[in-house]
Amino acid sequence: MNNLLNSLTEYPFYYLTELLKDIKKEPQEIIGLHIGEPKGDAPREALDILNNHADNYSKYPTSNGESFLRAAYTEWLSERFKACNVSPEKNVLPVSGTREGIFSFIQSAIDTSKKNPIIIMPNPFYKIYEGAAIMAGAKPYFVNSIESEGFKPNFNEVPDNVWRDCQLLILCSPSNPTGYCLSKEEYQVLLTKAEKFDFLLCADECYIDVYDSSISPPIGLLECEDISNVKSRSVVFHSLSKRSNLAGLRSGFVCASEETIKQLSLYRTYHGVTLSLPTQMASTWAWEDRNHVRENRLLYDKRFEAAISCFDSSDNIIRPDGGFYIWLKLPCDDQLFAKSLYQDSGILSLPGSYLSKQNEGINPGKGFLRLAVVHDVDTISNAFSEVSKKISDFR
Repeated sequence: MNNLLNSLTEYPFYYLTELLKDIKKEPQEIIGLHIGEPKGDAPREALDILNNHADNYSKYPTSNGESFLRAAYTEWLSERFKACNVSPEKNVLPVSGTREGIFSFIQSAIDTSKKNPIIIMPNPFYKIYEGAAIMAGAKPYFVNSIESEGFKPNFNEVPDNVWRDCQLLILCSPSNPTGYCLSKEEYQVLLTKAEKFDFLLCADECYIDVYDSSISPPIGLLECEDISNVKSRSVVFHSLSKRSNLAGLRSGFVCASEETIKQLSLYRTYHGVTLSLPTQMASTWAWEDRNHVRENRLLYDKRFEAAISCFDSSDNIIRPDGGFYIWLKLPCDDQLFAKSLYQDSGILSLPGSYLSKQNEGINPGKGFLRLAVVHDVDTISNAFSEVSKKISDFR
């Protein structure tokens, strides 16, 4: 087996299972706030398309996807980000969700013939980033996201010798788990760095359509650079999982320069997980329809209102700029809190320390809890009331 597998660590949910393994609960007693899985209904229109075109499962799909699907990507990008120069033939490819897409992209992007390849990433982070870096033969370099800096990674602290070896910078905005969003100015600073030190920016934007409907939407990387430019450094991933409640469809896409897409397309000819034709048809509807996304956003408004109302005003719990998590600061150890919460209330939550690495003398997730605000309002009210009570117990 590949010796690099020995460098991988278990997924966060493995550690959660180990933490709680001695506590016995019936399924009906459990409320899961630990996982970023939408609990709203999948759009009926998308499900009908899958069923009505089931005879197409007998056909092999192509790695590059059908032209109608790629056109749906570019039309959405044009409307959402004013990215008008994106070509459906040159700048986009379907991926089987951002998880698979980002992992496979990193395998194709890292040049191990160069000395000491580095991938810079935020800390805490989505575990796939680290695993993909390791399996590609690169070294992850973590930049802590701490409370005093609004939970944003301070890339100004990265020394030039690290930038010189950097081949890829991974960004997640809105962030999983903290919910921060990068500004246009922050993106532009990083694009300047990418030009100076010759690396790519990989933007995971799977949460970008989940935000407070009363405010402006989060900025995307494509609003900061023309992807049709041959020197473009941007590689952007989008998904239907969160915005459309279609996590099980495993459908997303990547947008990048023509040369990057060309090379990635070659790699995915061998490796890529292709989307079935019914999936492509349903996905086309989902990228073209705006109403279900708008309605979903309004539901998240109600969910967050219900969750935040469960806490005392002195807790200073506010909705993040994007995404559907609350990154909750605790008065105690995060593992102890999660275990006690599950023992007493059957509520599954994810300790922040499981989403972070010890770095620069700290684990920036330690003392925090990630809670997914994804259930119906009544369930959220019950669950978050228990979380609030547990905080009071530990004070």
